[in-house]
This record gives sequence, structure tokens and C-alpha cells, in this order.
Amino acid sequence: MDSREGAILKTLLYSNFFDYPLKKEELYNFLIGKKLSKNEFTKALDNTSLPIDSSDGFYFLQGKQKLVKKRQQRELISLEKLRKAELIIKKLSLIPTIKLIGISGTLAVKNCAENDDIDIFVVAENGLAWTTRFLAVIMLIILGVYRNKNSKRYKDKICLNLILDEDRIFFENQDLFTAHEIVQLLPVFGKDKAYQKFISANSWIKEILPNWQVNQKPIFSRRQSYLDKLMIVILKIIFLEKILKVLQLFYMRKDITREKLEDGFIGLHPFDYKDRILKDYNQTIAKFGLQ
Repeated sequence: MDSREGAILKTLLYSNFFDYPLKKEELYNFLIGKKLSKNEFTKALDNTSLPIDSSDGFYFLQGKQKLVKKRQQRELISLEKLRKAELIIKKLSLIPTIKLIGISGTLAVKNCAENDDIDIFVVAENGLAWTTRFLAVIMLIILGVYRNKNSKRYKDKICLNLILDEDRIFFENQDLFTAHEIVQLLPVFGKDKAYQKFISANSWIKEILPNWQVNQKPIFSRRQSYLDKLMIVILKIIFLEKILKVLQLFYMRKDITREKLEDGFIGLHPFDYKDRILKDYNQTIAKFGLQ
């Protein structure tokens, strides 16, 4: 197969790990490692001899047609979850230290199962990630939607899976999984062009997904107010960040496994899932003679 067909196959092999058939436009946007014009892409897709099929506007590996119905069902489930998530995020956006809130994970691409929780990604004012997490957790607990590791019921609960300071938004791990997480992030709230800064800081994603273009912006946004600025100054003057980091780490100590917990970077999802996906994906494409 030529390099165009190879890119198409690699892209569908990756999406198959998530039971996620792709629309033609998605297949083009997420094309792995090959920059093509839309005409070049369409010609390669229409004349391919690859082991792929299409149905109802979706493309998938041969034998995986049942995934089309599964995706359609999950889109309906996800729309209701998105409505709930947006209402909660509007409340979280009142926290003065928050610069950006995005929905990540399966909900960001409308691929949620009925009982899934809601993953959100937060960018905080520099030097206040742990303060931001503390304030967000308190608000979510009050709202009755906070998910922690001990939650027995987590349907529609909010999982604060990643909180970063503004100066930590560049991802050093430049791999396919991370690139997808970035481009699929659904920005809901933004302040002072934080989403644009986040994407710009991670321009390396274009080396992995060269066809992808920024075609979204936060659903609602606002500028940093004078009250926000005053509150941030006060929080920094009283050195609350260090205190809240120590307190939260003490509370979390029994549950810590492979989470990344640093100044300005709070990653609460263990990273073995990403490593497993990438390992299995690389083994799969090797079987097809792809690099």
C-alpha cells in the first residue's frame, strides 16, 4: 500500500481501539502522519483496496459495522451529559483562578456509555493549580457531583482529571495518544484566550495529525475581571498554594499510584492506560507492515 492508504489504515486502526468509527471529515482531520489535500485524501479513500468498509457515513475496519450503531447510541447519551456538564462548568467558571475548562475523554467526542463520569481539564492561574483544585472540589461537593476514587456511583459525576498552571500547558510527551487528547478537547469556558494559548503551546501535534485545524472555540468566555485579579493577588500573598498542596497530598496519600502530582501539574489519571493503548497500537500497525 502507498503512504496515503497507510495513513488511512493507521487512523482507523487507532480509532478501533475506542470502538469509534469515523465520519469522512473526521478521518481526514485525524489522519495520522500524512499531510494530504482533501482531493488527494478523497481519491485515496474512494480507490482503496484496504480492509475497510463504510455505512451510514462512517468508516471502520471490515467486520466492525456493529460499531456504527454503538456510536450513534452513545452520541444520544452524550448529548444529555454535555448539557449537564455545561451547567456545572458555568458554575466552576466563577472560580477566579480558572483560565480554561474543557471536557476531555469520551464525552469530548460524544462516545460516552450511560454510566460514564465526566472528565474535565482545567488550566489555572500560574502558581495556583492546587488552590484551584481545592476550590473546584469544594464547589463540586456542594453541587453533589464530585467523583473521587471511593465513589460507588459515578454516572455524570465530575472527574477533575487534569489541572495545569498556565506555564505548564506544554506537553513534553509528544505521542499519538496525547495529541488526540489535545485536539479532541472540547473547550467550554475560556478566559483571556487561554484555549488558543494552549493549542499554540502544543503546535507539535501538527507533526502527528498534520491535517487537523482549530475549528472550535470556548462555548462561553470572558475577560479576567478586576475582582478576579484582586482575589488572585490575595491568594498569592498569603501563600495558600503551598498549604493546600500539602493538605491535599496528605488526604490523597493512600490512593496515590502512578498519578503525576507536582507544582503546577495535577494529573489524577494513572498513565498505564495510555501506555497500554500505544503499545497495543504499535504492535497492531507492525502486523500490517506500517511504522
